[in-house]
Amino acid sequence: MLDDSLLRLLRSLGDTLDGLDIALCAFDEDDCSIAWNRTFFKFFPEHEGHVYAGEPYHANLRRFYTQRLDAHELPNIDRYIAAGVDRHRAQTRPYSFEHRGLRVQVASLPIAGVGRVRVWRAQALHQTDASEAADIHEPGYLRSPVIESTELFDRIPDGLMICGEDQRIQWVNEPFMQIYGFTDRAAAAGLTFDEVYRNAWAAGGPGDMAPFYEGLSILQENMRFAGAPFEVPLPHNCWSRVIAKQSADGTVFYAHVDITDFKRQQHLLAQAERSARDSEAQLREKSILLEATLESMDQGVAKISATGIVELCNRRALELLELPEELMASKPSLMHVLAYLRARGEFDLASQEIQDMLIPNGGIDQQHVYDRPRPDGRILEVQTVPIKGGGALRTFTDVTQRKEAEQRIRHVAEHDGLTALLNRSAFLQTLQAAVADVRRSGRGFAVLYVDLDGFKPINDRFGHAVGDQLLTWVAQQLTQAARGDDVVARLGGDEFALLQRGVTDRDSAYRLAERLVHAIGQPTEIESHFIQIGASVGIVMSPADAVDAEELLRKADSAMYLAKASGRGCARIYGM
Repeated sequence: MLDDSLLRLLRSLGDTLDGLDIALCAFDEDDCSIAWNRTFFKFFPEHEGHVYAGEPYHANLRRFYTQRLDAHELPNIDRYIAAGVDRHRAQTRPYSFEHRGLRVQVASLPIAGVGRVRVWRAQALHQTDASEAADIHEPGYLRSPVIESTELFDRIPDGLMICGEDQRIQWVNEPFMQIYGFTDRAAAAGLTFDEVYRNAWAAGGPGDMAPFYEGLSILQENMRFAGAPFEVPLPHNCWSRVIAKQSADGTVFYAHVDITDFKRQQHLLAQAERSARDSEAQLREKSILLEATLESMDQGVAKISATGIVELCNRRALELLELPEELMASKPSLMHVLAYLRARGEFDLASQEIQDMLIPNGGIDQQHVYDRPRPDGRILEVQTVPIKGGGALRTFTDVTQRKEAEQRIRHVAEHDGLTALLNRSAFLQTLQAAVADVRRSGRGFAVLYVDLDGFKPINDRFGHAVGDQLLTWVAQQLTQAARGDDVVARLGGDEFALLQRGVTDRDSAYRLAERLVHAIGQPTEIESHFIQIGASVGIVMSPADAVDAEELLRKADSAMYLAKASGRGCARIYGM
């Protein structure tokens, strides 16, 4: 008999894989079922309500093939089952097949003391592929949020690369393909960014390879972790800035910004600055050229002398900072300009650290770069480069669109694409933060696990478009019932959760659950259909029931199943 600790470990693994949309089913050494997760039923709904602990694998296969085979293939079902059992016992490498409109990849691993664990991962078939496989295609199949967001990501002006924990590419958008020379999105899948970078330079043809080796070193150093942005050179004097954001499930989102024009402008500025160092005579001779260059730049540029005088300020800097021309034409001191900006509220949104840095001498004695929000909502990247002999060059770049793109990527990574609620991964992070707050302040909370009753027949009868609108309506009901500091999330499918903050008694949580059941149970009209569903709610209290986010969610899930077993359309508190 399987050890209880191993069984709990398998179930925890299954819960974790649910967050990645990966199905799991484990079998003992006699090929009998012992554990499975919710995603298993999403991919193979024919098993829901039928699979049980101890069920032989051949019975599992019979149910699968009974649904899958058409009339002329059913007489061969026993042969298919026997072959499937043999594959199960001997599988050493992943293989894929088509099922219900999905391309499903399955891997199998023998585990000592357990038996064998099988995992499935799926992605949507291409539309033409799905139509050709009409015998197994079922409209409204479950799709990955990343695949559903393809059109949105392709409209983002910057390149996007999504990698798994193994640093291999899972998906890229069209701007990424343009930056790195791909004509087919699938050609990038499975590669590392290191391989993409090498291929881009190999396709660029012969030339100066020094930038390649420099960029390869930068890339290999920074791809070890999702940290600060970094820049890499590309063929034909092009450049890309890479910004990473890692989600809690290990997926890493990389934005690739084409900064070729910006680097060329920096190069022009560096050339002009090197010329300025030669001598004051050369500076006077080339000042006309320098000013012409600066006036044509998209960056704001100011030159501050060693004595703190703003000797030069181009038109773009005047526009970005809304400085009057007469003020800057008078060659004011930097401290005078900063006082003018401070009086107009220019630094009201800046951090105290930035404000303190500017107090002694305007911050011209050290190299630094920071982002500063402006009163008009724009964000400026301010960079200061000290000049040998005293003074500094300060540049101002409008990075508002770049920051908005980064924010959109973060939002997509943390929110459900259909309802705009937090997704499971982000909700668990919020829940863990609430657990930490309980330890620090003693402020308790409740977790309500909401599962819809009667939702699947809605999809079957009216189609998934109506089902999606119904899920959006449910999200609105939950959000309206929540208070300002409560948190609502969609965990997946027709499952939702609500974090009710500042709750110390079970009655308050139970009353909220009853309101949710009542609100969701009201009939609603969608596309001329009058629809009525229900909801079952499970409740746990923290810190009374648990002080771990995963455990709280599991117990709330358990209480929800008790509510369903009690007749549905009601709420149950864990342990009662």
